[in-house]
Amino acid sequence: MNDAPETRSSNAAIIFLVISAFIGSMGFGLAAPVMPELVMQITEASVADAARWGGIAVFSYAVMQFIFSPIVGALSDRYGRRPVLIISLAAFAVDMLLLALVTSLWAFLLVRALAGVFASTFSTTSAYIADVTPPSKRGQRFAMIGAAFGAGFIFGPAIGGILGDIDVRLPFFVGAALAGANALFGYFLVPESLPVERRRTFSWARASTFGTLMQLRRTKGVGPLLPVFFFATLSSWVYPTVWAYVAIEKFAWTTEAVGYSVAYYGVIAFLSSAIVVQVFLPKLGIRRAVFIALVFEIVALTGIGFATESWMVYAMVTLALVSTMQDPAIRQELSSRVAEDAQGELQGGLSALTSIAMIVAPLTYMGLFTFTAGESAIIYFPGAAFLAAAFMSLLTLVLYAFAERRLPPMEETSVTESTS
Repeated sequence: MNDAPETRSSNAAIIFLVISAFIGSMGFGLAAPVMPELVMQITEASVADAARWGGIAVFSYAVMQFIFSPIVGALSDRYGRRPVLIISLAAFAVDMLLLALVTSLWAFLLVRALAGVFASTFSTTSAYIADVTPPSKRGQRFAMIGAAFGAGFIFGPAIGGILGDIDVRLPFFVGAALAGANALFGYFLVPESLPVERRRTFSWARASTFGTLMQLRRTKGVGPLLPVFFFATLSSWVYPTVWAYVAIEKFAWTTEAVGYSVAYYGVIAFLSSAIVVQVFLPKLGIRRAVFIALVFEIVALTGIGFATESWMVYAMVTLALVSTMQDPAIRQELSSRVAEDAQGELQGGLSALTSIAMIVAPLTYMGLFTFTAGESAIIYFPGAAFLAAAFMSLLTLVLYAFAERRLPPMEETSVTESTS
């Protein structure tokens, strides 16, 4: 593989993407601590009952993303990253505005489902980075985007918690304004990263979810890593799926307190992506980095599951300084094993796997929470979902160990070779 050229314009584009990721995650973070309160307001239900509807909303969002992410990825391979990215950013702004206005449960569920159609900002951003970054540096660039997301989560949830104490819908209006500004920045500032000569013909057979995943499964050096990516993602989705509900039930935290806890996670994720990954990923190498990160993740999730005091949660979250290194490392390895004109297809496929994880996550984590929380709990143990996530991380570790035994070193893998 020839290294992707690094130019002054490509570096400027990376700066835009970092800023865009920060604004986008801040808008999302504003809503995170107040989402349970919004669902409880709409449904007039308890936190345990609201969690069921919150899980259904995540489920519907994920189903739509599962269907459309590979299509969006294939369209970005055919027509370029810029139009797909701008449309995705604008759709997020509309979604936040509609969330601020919904008054019925069915309208809320519909808005969440439609949001999943255009939920491709991160995957398109990742494809953009692969277009303009040499393979050896992609993990660090992916981590830069992760740092921007983490920085957004430092400010977003804390501000969202404060605004939510004023009015539960106020954070969504502010989030809509931020997302709208983000879309405008993209329209006026972002250049196209995929030259016309590197674009590929759009094919519905390959653009379908199953077509994309089957193509990636057959790609040399990629197939065994797909389950690794899936279970790592499924484990990490315990936080956005159920954390706010667990915190309210287990520690009686207010929305402001939940916001501060999510903001603290954002601080740790930012420091990890901006410093730890940049320094240690090149030194450790991808394989050792993944193994070490997964061990730390297992310890952190288990600790949160058994935590009895708030300070214990913060102590375990601090371990994310190391555990969050797994995602950019796995993404770098996968990106390095596919052809340059298939980066959008790869990211679309990874988004589809993420969507499957988002479908399974509420069924697993919300299901465990509803059975182990509230007055009707079969066994009262609100942290059960985090123990399930720890098991998912352990499974990821085992799958990665077996996958690395079967895969040739990356430098010996032809990224253009496939059985297609």
